[in-house]
Amino acid sequence: MSLRLDGIKKRYPDFKIDVSFNANDGEILTLLGPSGCGKTTTLHIIAGFIEPDEGRIFLNDNDVTYLPPHMRNVGLVFQDYALFPHMNVFSNIAFGLRMHGWSKKDMEKRVKNLLHLIRLLKYENRIVTELSGGEQQRIALARALAPNPDILLLDEPLSALDALLRKELRSEIKRIQRELKITTVYVTHDQEEALALSDKIV
Repeated sequence: MSLRLDGIKKRYPDFKIDVSFNANDGEILTLLGPSGCGKTTTLHIIAGFIEPDEGRIFLNDNDVTYLPPHMRNVGLVFQDYALFPHMNVFSNIAFGLRMHGWSKKDMEKRVKNLLHLIRLLKYENRIVTELSGGEQQRIALARALAPNPDILLLDEPLSALDALLRKELRSEIKRIQRELKITTVYVTHDQEEALALSDKIV
């Protein structure tokens, strides 16, 4: 699935966004820049949480600028993971599937496949608050991938982790992205991270 932002503009009292870019099918495109420059806002515009003042968003040349989030088939991993602390790993990953009306059998198969993909196969009954930061980040990634999104959006997913774990998770994200061949927009302020992960940097 290709993604194109064409003249997207959003104005706020303290900053404004003016961005155009293309992410080809299966690419990792990184938005690199300092905090407060509008990277997260751009992700939220792509996801449909924020409406742009001007411009158009295209998925495979289909204009989705004013489509609501649930009709865009986009997966988003938040900076703070946003996992449900009262739920176990299985329920966190399966949350979106339940909302989409998946059967119990299909949910179990999908969650098991994702746990295998993120290499946490025997963790389905663990409570997420008992997991390390790196494990929680993998669960957040699996949850975003569960409904088979066309586009994956990652908002500073490694910023809360220490340097060694960041490097390890960076490799994991790239492996998973390459395996699934999913078009990905990755946000970071870390130049080394951007260079290690990206096919394209904006």
